[in-house]
Amino acid sequence: MKAAHITTWCAQGTVADTILFGQVPSLPPPTKTNVLITVKASSVNVDDVAILQDTAAGGWCFHGRKPTVAQPFVGGIEYSGVVAAIGPGVVALKVGDRVCGIQDVMAKRPGTWSEQTMAPEKEIVLIPAECDISFVQAAAMGMGACVSGDMYKRAQLQKPAKSELRCLVVGASGGLGTVLLQLLRQHKGPTLHIVAVCSSANEEKVRRLGADEVVDYHVGPFGSQLKDQPKFDVVFDFVGGKPVEQDAKRVMKKGAKFITACGPMAAVGDRQLSCCEWYGWACGLTCRLCACCAATKYEMAMFLPPMKAMDFNAFVVETGIRAEIAWKSLLWKRP
Repeated sequence: MKAAHITTWCAQGTVADTILFGQVPSLPPPTKTNVLITVKASSVNVDDVAILQDTAAGGWCFHGRKPTVAQPFVGGIEYSGVVAAIGPGVVALKVGDRVCGIQDVMAKRPGTWSEQTMAPEKEIVLIPAECDISFVQAAAMGMGACVSGDMYKRAQLQKPAKSELRCLVVGASGGLGTVLLQLLRQHKGPTLHIVAVCSSANEEKVRRLGADEVVDYHVGPFGSQLKDQPKFDVVFDFVGGKPVEQDAKRVMKKGAKFITACGPMAAVGDRQLSCCEWYGWACGLTCRLCACCAATKYEMAMFLPPMKAMDFNAFVVETGIRAEIAWKSLLWKRP
């Protein structure tokens, strides 16, 4: 079958230049509770790049199966498609069902940048018949439903409030940030005032998706630009790193929540961290999460594959939220 794959780990920063496009061994017929899926669409995430260069989470904890010439490693973790065949132990899915999911490549599942992939039935989400989502949109919403959905839940915006709640979204124009903006705008409960931090080039987009105000980070640190405004109840961070944390502290109320998808180091998966760097990041994150006497509360979105049907249904099917997509067919065209 055709696939985007590697036969050896890519050097840092070279995935786009070194990944291979071509034939790899076809997957075997499914056994037990496994399901063979014809892939209709797959997304490209920053985590995909980190996995292919073996630098996920700094290259210390999370690894995919080692690639070889005989057994190429297929990239991609998010997918949507149609059930092509089922193992004898499958009870709920049938051939022809529309499905989606996030592959756990750390558990040696096949990648999704290919014509077919395979996963256990329990790790696959059935797209409800009444949901009019396209395959492309379904493949692009998995991480948004899991990560942005978890951040939204952690904010606990359902709590009663005497006045509007102020929310700051740092990195609002990215794939996860745009999903969160839509979740916040659809929020039923206290009125939310949403401020987005992004470049001026994306101002129209983030306003369309739910932002009331936009702060251009090119002008200067958002903490300086917002220091004279009312403080925030929640800060959502899709960038990571100490500068973001320091700016956030300047604009947060006492007892406010700082909810991050990245942690205390920006772009932690871009390169192999040294032992000292990785333990420094891990210890720093642990200290932040466990601090009980801090003026604000630090939380991190915790998501490990696979995607759960309850998250997809809650944050995609029921809300009608869709991702902002830029896509192109790279491998093959289907009739």
